[in-house]
Amino acid sequence: MKTNLLNFINKSIPFSFYALFFLVPFLMYPKTFELFEFNKMWFVFAMTIVIFFLWTTKIVLLGKLQIRRTPLDIPILLFVASQIIATIFSLDPYVSFWGYYSRFNGGLLSTLAYIFLYYAFASNMISNAEGERKIASFKLLFISLLAGFIVALWGFPSHFGYDPTCFVFRGTFDVSCWTEQFQPKVRIFSTLGQPNWLAAYLGVLLPLSIGFGIVSIRQQIKKRLQSKEEKYSFIAEVFSWKSCFYFLAILLFYLGLIFARSQSAFIGVFVGMQVFLTLLFVFTTGTHKFNLKNILRDTYFKYIFIVNLIFLTITFFLGTPIEILNKYATYNGLRTFISQPNISKQVPQKEMQIGGPALEGGGTDSGEIRLHVWAGALKIFAANPLFGTGVETFAYAYYKVKPTSHNLTSEWDYLYNKAHNEYLNYAATTGLFGLGTYLLFIGWFLAGVIYDLKKRKTHDMTYFPISLALIGGFVSILLSNFFGFSVVVINLFLFFIPLFFYELEFPSKLMRTATFSFRKNEKIENAKKLKNQQLTIREYISILCIGLLALYFEFLLITYWVADQKYALGYNLDRVGDYAAAYQPLTDAVKLRPEEAVFKDELSINLATLSVLLAQQKQIEQAQQVAGQAIALSDEVTRKHPNNVVYFKSRTRVFYALSQINPEYLNDAQEAIARASELAPTDAKITYNVALLYNQQGNAEKSIFYLKKTLELRPIYEDAWYALAVIYDELRKKTIDTQLSATYKNEAIQALEVVLKMYPNHEAAITLLKKLTTN
Repeated sequence: MKTNLLNFINKSIPFSFYALFFLVPFLMYPKTFELFEFNKMWFVFAMTIVIFFLWTTKIVLLGKLQIRRTPLDIPILLFVASQIIATIFSLDPYVSFWGYYSRFNGGLLSTLAYIFLYYAFASNMISNAEGERKIASFKLLFISLLAGFIVALWGFPSHFGYDPTCFVFRGTFDVSCWTEQFQPKVRIFSTLGQPNWLAAYLGVLLPLSIGFGIVSIRQQIKKRLQSKEEKYSFIAEVFSWKSCFYFLAILLFYLGLIFARSQSAFIGVFVGMQVFLTLLFVFTTGTHKFNLKNILRDTYFKYIFIVNLIFLTITFFLGTPIEILNKYATYNGLRTFISQPNISKQVPQKEMQIGGPALEGGGTDSGEIRLHVWAGALKIFAANPLFGTGVETFAYAYYKVKPTSHNLTSEWDYLYNKAHNEYLNYAATTGLFGLGTYLLFIGWFLAGVIYDLKKRKTHDMTYFPISLALIGGFVSILLSNFFGFSVVVINLFLFFIPLFFYELEFPSKLMRTATFSFRKNEKIENAKKLKNQQLTIREYISILCIGLLALYFEFLLITYWVADQKYALGYNLDRVGDYAAAYQPLTDAVKLRPEEAVFKDELSINLATLSVLLAQQKQIEQAQQVAGQAIALSDEVTRKHPNNVVYFKSRTRVFYALSQINPEYLNDAQEAIARASELAPTDAKITYNVALLYNQQGNAEKSIFYLKKTLELRPIYEDAWYALAVIYDELRKKTIDTQLSATYKNEAIQALEVVLKMYPNHEAAITLLKKLTTN
């Protein structure tokens, strides 16, 4: 009985890990608020619970807990400690525990899940037996390559306007399911959800596909030598059916990288590939004694030469995401450079730029925007140097220190939930302790790898190219994360690559285990002794309790997932103005997940709007009741999350809407926006709304003051300029002082001229200016 159950568990755990690494890259669902990352993270949580149940059941059966020791135990435990401490002292502990809503990857819970999976894999899938020790990692990596191959194949036709995702979601084999700002014809993203995320994922797999290809060639050579065939065929060895698959994978991965047009991932892949090939050259050329003639005859070298020739050919005709390289290294760049004269000297660059319209129309360069966000991250770190502001709280902490220069970019009113630099993000949100332990984990692994490789005199080529490819993929992640941030699938590789490497190359480092026995006065039983034993009552009860606990956690996940879909539906209905239809799904979301403030925040806005609609229909009593519900929800949300500027913005909307029923609510709106302004002192949109509220209360003087403050923060804010003109025009109409009236008129005209200089087709500004100049 026990043996059968143990055998089932020992088969189920590997299957769970295979399913995890294979399915995570594909998971997406159109009805959730966030289509991609949310579903991937939820599947990781679900599989973590499954593996937790299987492992703990195994512990009960064996009467002992065995945790395999790894070389990274110390930095991992320190890193986990840093995340826990940062969560405890967080400006929003709920967000720090769960993670930023809709993504969740990066929260304390996700980190604990990754670390648990790390030790579950090490303790259950890495065998002590010499002949079996390398099977688990090799299989899992091959499954990852297979998954990546399908992901790349899935995304490839979208570059040409035929997206399989749209076919699955909408039934149309085109790209009509995506917005103009989110077009795979420009930058593909396949099932990963964002071009940078896809490119980072392919950046891990690209060196691996080469490593697997080299191993495949080695197997062909070994087969020829064992059969004592004298005839040597380079074609037969390099282009076997296995090698052809890896060649095709390499081709698809690189095309996907080019079509994703991610500069950060491209740089990461380039550096990672150089690290991989350099290590391969250094540690495998000992037999050649650095003889160039012998190296050129080597089959591995010929294979790598062909692969690099493929890269160069694709790059030459399709270009790279980095424009400066395209100018001299691609066909179109060279043709343009040769055929067209250099006009930069004829027209000065400053004269070619037009402030506002050029900024808004073309969009600010992503590199420039990153510099503003990084500057803010450094300010957060300087203010919270030890433990940061809390795990995953960057979205709210950044508002406090947002550089005013960010207001001059095309993404001036975007909410940045990450620093777009993994290291600065850790520095800002978890302080020196968090960043230090994260870097310790990375440095400990890389430094140990180089030391161990140099110390070892000979290298078994069975899996060695794959092991070195893992290092290249790891470096690729580190570089792409410097200009971005990790997502679910990348974090899986980040934590598991060290384990894969150790199992393939230095299994002796994974042979130690920490054992904790739960049976007193009994010798620890092994599997053979359990063959004829039945489960005891205590074991039955223990397994039942573990199973019920696992089912409860799975139920919570499913409930949360369903609630998210209700929220997504209500949110979207609110955005199209169908507030009555949005009420029920938002209410359902809150009932399913009452702890989630995001749901209550949206419901409070919905209720405030419904209250106004009821009042307009003369249903005063119902309107007041609904208004009370909206206020109560807003009170609860802002009380529990006093440092979240987003909720105070929503609270302002709630009271501003209710002021249409009772003007006294304008005072509450003013208090809410004042708190929002404290949390985000450089947010131009907040100061603009402060100005509008004062104008609504009839205080034109303060309204003008805050509009001018808004324009100090964002001089190209056309709405603020136009509002300033309107207020001056209203003052002009009310004043009886002729000289003052003329002053107001001139101020209004000047403001309108600024608007029209930036936006010549601004109809309202044209009409008002015409009215002022003709009177």
